[in-house]
Amino acid sequence: MRIFTLGIVVLMLFVLNPTVIKDNPNTAISKIEASVEPSEKLVAESLSELANRKFSIKEDQNNEEDYDSIVTFGKAFVNLYTGAVAKQETVSFENYISSANLLKFTDKMLELTQKQALNGASSVNFGLDNEFNEEVINKIDKNLYYLSLPFSNEGSGLTCTLLVQSSNKSLEIVDLYFGYKDGVDTFTTGHPAERNFDNPQIWDDQEWVDGVFEKLEQYEAELSVK
Repeated sequence: MRIFTLGIVVLMLFVLNPTVIKDNPNTAISKIEASVEPSEKLVAESLSELANRKFSIKEDQNNEEDYDSIVTFGKAFVNLYTGAVAKQETVSFENYISSANLLKFTDKMLELTQKQALNGASSVNFGLDNEFNEEVINKIDKNLYYLSLPFSNEGSGLTCTLLVQSSNKSLEIVDLYFGYKDGVDTFTTGHPAERNFDNPQIWDDQEWVDGVFEKLEQYEAELSVK
């Protein structure tokens, strides 16, 4: 993609000012590469910053600041995930997810969604900077929150649903779901109509988890032959 973009820029420069290429083509290309590099570096830095962020709350009863922190936490995760898909980057979700099963699933979901995007098999436009609509946040239990984050990017509208738990004032995702039509999690964890979202221990249910990973293997095999 970078080489293709670079070629277009060089061609435009030649059309607009052919003497630039004729006089010193190596210098011209070097300058263009220099302008492309910072942009890619900036994206990598943004993803790294999101991956390394740490969040906490006060755990006060009905504290508005806690709700704001949880929403910010959720949006940061969404931007990290969708940005990693768009930029084909491997990122760490360890500051967002502590469950080994959910972390393994999220890593694999990212990998397969990236393959989907490369193969042109995804109906969604992913990006790093999403536009978020009004969220829905409800306190389910003492330290458990339901968070729904509608967002869009380049005309694609999605919703990320999260179960967020606080422990010792730290936040972690205990369940997550995008649930769009051709999404990896839709195929492996259930259609939106049948996907319950109120169990913080769901990724500790080994029988359920085994079924999810069997479907992941099936999904990956089908994706490989497309």
